[in-house]
Amino acid sequence: MKPVTLATPRLVLDQPTIDDVDLTTEYCQDPLFEKYLTVPWPYTRDDALGFFLDIVPGAWKRDTEYTWAVRAGGHFIGVIGYRPKGNDVGFWLGAPHRGNGYMTEATNAVLDWAFSRGHDDIRWECMLGNEASVSVARKVGFSYTGEGPANVPARDGSRPPAWHGVIRSTDSRTPKPGWPV
Repeated sequence: MKPVTLATPRLVLDQPTIDDVDLTTEYCQDPLFEKYLTVPWPYTRDDALGFFLDIVPGAWKRDTEYTWAVRAGGHFIGVIGYRPKGNDVGFWLGAPHRGNGYMTEATNAVLDWAFSRGHDDIRWECMLGNEASVSVARKVGFSYTGEGPANVPARDGSRPPAWHGVIRSTDSRTPKPGWPV
């Protein structure tokens, strides 16, 4: 599939470029990334280069994962991706940009796009304790489905405990009760 650009009132979701490598490397030094994400640790510039130049374009071509750079005011602030095989969405935002509702807005755009392509339900998960990710999932209308092993393996290949949620194309985009945080 050819990459697509998505837009919201405040954001543009498009392809990450070589110009995003240094900020990605900087953002991925966040200790929360080591604790809650599956990105390599320590994260290096070479990791960012490989991700943006090889992994992202290759996954679009193979229809295995669709990854967007999230931009606010033309500035790179994070990444969001959707994997059709697992029908799941994942995201991260650079620390200076948290708390502004950007990832909620970006996630809604990706959900709209995925639902428009015929996907009926989309899954989300995060490692236990990742309250920022839970906040986004809850705000966009995911229903909490429980705690269990992660579907996406951790860096070491294990499947640590994770919180899980699902949203269906027919669900309202309003917070649902029952979240652990």
